[in-house]
Amino acid sequence: MNINHPAPRIFLVLTVLLFSPPPTTLGEDKPATAAELFGYTKLWDVEFRISEKDYRDLAPSQGRGFDRDFTYVEGEVTIAGHGPLKVGLRYKGNSSYSSASNTKKKSFKIDFNRVVSRQEFLGMSKLNLNNNILDPSQARETLAYQMFRDMGLPSCRTAFARVYLRLGDASEKEYLGLYTMVEQVSGAFLKDRFGTGKGLLLKPERNNSFPHFGEEWADYARAYVPKTEAALEFKKRLIDFTRFVEKSDEREFEENIASYVDLPSLLKFTALHAVLAHLDSFLLRGHNFYIYLPRGDGQFHWLPWDVNSAFAGHRSAGSATQQTNLSIDHPYTESVRLLSRIMKIASIRDEYKKQLGAVLAGPFKVERLRSRLKEIHQAISAAVAQDPNTDLVRFNENYIFHPREGDSRRQESPGGERANDRGRMLQKPPLGAFIRERIAAVLSQLSTGAEGYVPQTTTRRSRGQRRERPGENNRRPSRSPFPPRPGSGN
Repeated sequence: MNINHPAPRIFLVLTVLLFSPPPTTLGEDKPATAAELFGYTKLWDVEFRISEKDYRDLAPSQGRGFDRDFTYVEGEVTIAGHGPLKVGLRYKGNSSYSSASNTKKKSFKIDFNRVVSRQEFLGMSKLNLNNNILDPSQARETLAYQMFRDMGLPSCRTAFARVYLRLGDASEKEYLGLYTMVEQVSGAFLKDRFGTGKGLLLKPERNNSFPHFGEEWADYARAYVPKTEAALEFKKRLIDFTRFVEKSDEREFEENIASYVDLPSLLKFTALHAVLAHLDSFLLRGHNFYIYLPRGDGQFHWLPWDVNSAFAGHRSAGSATQQTNLSIDHPYTESVRLLSRIMKIASIRDEYKKQLGAVLAGPFKVERLRSRLKEIHQAISAAVAQDPNTDLVRFNENYIFHPREGDSRRQESPGGERANDRGRMLQKPPLGAFIRERIAAVLSQLSTGAEGYVPQTTTRRSRGQRRERPGENNRRPSRSPFPPRPGSGN
């Protein structure tokens, strides 16, 4: 079926509208709290009103690739029946922005107190709307974040949103499509999860090795990208930790690593990344994660971010087939110095394997995933059917767990590479097929010792990576690919 031909698309839209149950939020009152707003099957309406000039000003005037500086403009937003609220609004994202260059379906960040001082929305100062433009399932981010929460890890809450745009005084609003609403990692988030928002929050970029730079905080600020003001005791703790990671001997490291790192949560964090085959992360690229230090003498904690490339969906980490067979023993590159050292400790490796089992028996259990994907599909199908940027055939493929008879492409591999019309990227494997094949791959590695795919360090140098010159160490943090936007996240 040619999805781009009008007749098949109209038929599919009518079919979804007629036979899909109504969204879970129909008939519900508008949410009174953030807890009522978020939920993996919640679906709300969001409407932006922006002047035509401000809409034009949203586009970055300079920068290319990952070097963009998005500008905030003033607009009005109505969310789930609340509003209109005057807010600051900007685009967000990197590949998700580039891939939406020919559409209006860009990702947005909403800043509720940029225009109106101290204004909040259900206790939040910021909110993210991600466009799912690179995810045919529209569900990777929602499903992955829910799995982190299932494991008891601090992570963002999500909901779905039908997003509309009204320019200037236009009487008609335009439907941009289905988005994923993602909670911002902020002071309120940290206080809710850790009991305090006054610690040190870091969001490293191209830094997965914990390099030590001496005693100058400016070098650490460039490499570790603090999102909160750092008191002296927190700065000292980070500097001491990097010295410990880089210079401690094996015995000292084994005896003292638990005083610096919340090991149980880091092992859960790593095990879930490994099973999800999420390589656009600290496992490979050294980004898309936060680190939080709640106390100046305490432990560092890891938080997930930007998980839309989970489920073997990272275009630069090998083929989908390779990612689906990602090694569970060694799902990271050698440049991840901290994790490499931790995994050399036998007792920690044993605990890590227990956490792998907990993932398979818990959030990655096939029955739970099948049920959860069915709920998500029912909740969003009608909204997706009306989204002009969605291929409905590929969308529905993601919710099939067993190959259809005679469908050789599905039976060959969940990662059958096919050029994406948008940007000629490799197609992400359908979720149902990936889940089936990933479970088989993990069980094979655990039971028979089968070797999995070990990701390779990219040619792009990580921040702080050493330039090898005889008798010299001139390592300094390299320039970030992102403009500094303290506190905003991306």
